[in-house]
Amino acid sequence: MKIYVVGSVNDKFLSLDPIRQKFYVNQVHEGDNIDSLNPWYCELTAMYYLWKHENEDIVGLEHYRRNFIGQFGLLTELEINNILSQYDVIMYRFNGTNAFSHMTGAGKGPELAVALTCLYQKYGKQMTDYFFRNFISNYVYLGNMFICKKEIADKFFEFIFDLLKDFDKINKFSIPRIDGYIAEYFMEPWFEYNGYKIYDCDRQVMDKTFTKRLPNYA
Repeated sequence: MKIYVVGSVNDKFLSLDPIRQKFYVNQVHEGDNIDSLNPWYCELTAMYYLWKHENEDIVGLEHYRRNFIGQFGLLTELEINNILSQYDVIMYRFNGTNAFSHMTGAGKGPELAVALTCLYQKYGKQMTDYFFRNFISNYVYLGNMFICKKEIADKFFEFIFDLLKDFDKINKFSIPRIDGYIAEYFMEPWFEYNGYKIYDCDRQVMDKTFTKRLPNYA
């Protein structure tokens, strides 16, 4: 089991357990990587490296100050195994808003439309309609955070990085962090569309000094 905890060399991290490993997005990485795309791909830089370099049975991604939590703090290996015996993927759900509101409210509605167009061209109307209905629902899954079996994660990685190649050809890296946003909102509907059961896990969000816990949407 391996969970990448993503941040920069300038960030403070929580104390991590043996199943978690720091991944610095502003550090040079050996082998197959997308380090040069980090200004647009954000934590997907770590996701890509996880895809190409880790062979653990279970993999995941958290942030340096956003983590899944269980009964006594960071979600443990035992808790993860227990959850994944009944579910396919662990994610965090935030109710009362949706991907469409998030993207249009941040002025990124046109980019979301481009991504949906790319989805339509590659996968057709049925899948695109499903994603669009998800984007106007009353919830959203945040942060590109997940934990699941590597064989399932690999299928999503292949899907999202292939889709983002098409997106980048049209969007041409116009907005910082935009690919990270697109992946964030495409992850959960992809899991649901493909029939995977999602476990909605609690998470903690700390401020940058790690002295104050923030609302979970922060």
